[in-house]
Amino acid sequence: MDNWTEIASFTYGYQAHMAKSKLESEEIEVWIKDELNALVCEAGPNAIGEIKLCVRKFDIIRAIHSLKEGGYIQESSETESEFTSKISKYTSKIPLIGKLAPELVLIIIFALVLILIYVPFAIMNL
Repeated sequence: MDNWTEIASFTYGYQAHMAKSKLESEEIEVWIKDELNALVCEAGPNAIGEIKLCVRKFDIIRAIHSLKEGGYIQESSETESEFTSKISKYTSKIPLIGKLAPELVLIIIFALVLILIYVPFAIMNL
């Protein structure tokens, strides 16, 4: 299994299967990884990681080009800042929020800090 490489990930199985069909129509060998885990997990696919689409190493460039052409994956037009990439690095292992956008993770962290500051003052005023 070591000559397979992940080229895309999807939240739902039907998205992965549509992309797989596109690649197979162009005679590219495809393997879908972690689909059963995402389907069985009650918390949803984002809790344990998304469904991964893998191809053989020698088909990577052709497969990515085909998926971009078909609209299954998008080219990122904006580059991630150094700050948001550090946030992603440190929070990627946290369950449930690890796969969220760095901006959303910052909002969640900010809200938690506000709650931790506000609650003791609210308790003291009782």
